[in-house]
Amino acid sequence: MPANQLITKPREEVDLTLTVTDGDVMPYTYHLHDVFSEVISLINHCKNKGIMFRFRAIYGLDSDTPTTGMVAIDPKMIISVCEEPKAVK
Repeated sequence: MPANQLITKPREEVDLTLTVTDGDVMPYTYHLHDVFSEVISLINHCKNKGIMFRFRAIYGLDSDTPTTGMVAIDPKMIISVCEEPKAVK
């Protein structure tokens, strides 16, 4: 696969994981469903403007009833944004 080829289809919403850390504690992972390229550009925009990155996240997946809610974090604390892996046929 060429290095510049898109891995995800344009404008396709996918399940993403966003890993955040403040350096003092273990990284924490949030789950969201959005378009990968739009999330990355929004994070960069927030980082350049010095404002909080805000999104609707799904968390508490290890419990019986996961919850959703709005989360606002400093974009400088984000260490990775990944598409959740899928089974390969």
